[in-house]
Amino acid sequence: MRRVFLGVGLIAAACAVFASLAAGSGPPDRDAVRARIGYRAMERVYLDPRSGDYRMTPRGRVGSHAWPFSQALAAGIAVARLGGARSAPSRAVPARLVKLDRRFRAHGVYRAAPHGDIYWDDNEWIAQDMLDWDAVHGSPAARRKAAQIFGAVTRRWDADPKKTCPGGVQWADVRGNDDRNTVSTANGAIVGLRLYLLTHNTAYLGWSQRMVGWVEQCLHDRDGLYGDHVSGNGKIDRTEWSYNQGSMLEAYRLLYAATGDKADLARAESIADSTLARFRGRWPHEPRVFAAIFFRRLLSLAREDGRRRYVQAAQTYADRLWRSPRYQLFDQAALVQMYAALAARGDA
Repeated sequence: MRRVFLGVGLIAAACAVFASLAAGSGPPDRDAVRARIGYRAMERVYLDPRSGDYRMTPRGRVGSHAWPFSQALAAGIAVARLGGARSAPSRAVPARLVKLDRRFRAHGVYRAAPHGDIYWDDNEWIAQDMLDWDAVHGSPAARRKAAQIFGAVTRRWDADPKKTCPGGVQWADVRGNDDRNTVSTANGAIVGLRLYLLTHNTAYLGWSQRMVGWVEQCLHDRDGLYGDHVSGNGKIDRTEWSYNQGSMLEAYRLLYAATGDKADLARAESIADSTLARFRGRWPHEPRVFAAIFFRRLLSLAREDGRRRYVQAAQTYADRLWRSPRYQLFDQAALVQMYAALAARGDA
């Protein structure tokens, strides 16, 4: 599981004062309105304009970590995709990218905090942000940074034959931690597959297939879902988190896009169906940022196969989140990402 999540205090939802603006709109316009309202609230409540950095809570100390910063960045890029190059979010993203680099980047990768440790899943989320920005605005520099991160990730492939399940991408460069996680390996595959679809460089495809294969071999559970990690001592943590399922779902969806193998699409659908069944009733207890990652992946799959019930499941979760108090940057970013993804779904 990720480090640092939800606090215990509640505050009034930052978007509540704007709710009436969206109440009269019907989908998909309502989804776009809510995405923009949520984005404005995120920037107003959590962003410190002077430093250009975020705070984790509305009145908290300024200075986020790379993981929450990446999620806020993802939210901004998602809204920028809705509004075009001249929209306020599009104009704001370059400043966020500059801040990201100045605060966290060192030697081509990103630390969790200034002068802190390197977490490879942090880097993979950031690489996906870079590729999203390239898709929205056309940024060769962002694409190069994503490729640089992927190269660093492949060098963290742990092929020690003495270990249980040799292979897998290390979770972190932290002394005493040799975990190899679903999140760090599956998201490595996602970055590699997206780069392959852009460049047709078969090295990206080969590495991505290797990463997916390792998760299947070492962390695939009997219920069709995936455990969390293999520890350095060989113990397997079978805890199932929704974002891990979403990451493997997306990896298979991209494999299908890369190879045309319908078995990959079927596997993505199987993961989606198993996750929806397994987590029924659990969503209120799942970290919201995890759930949003899964449902965004589910919407991408719905665009591929046209399954309306996937869209309905994502809509139900987003609307529940809209009605709930949001008291961390993670929560607000999750809300914005969800509604932006719903607004962008087209006819899926």
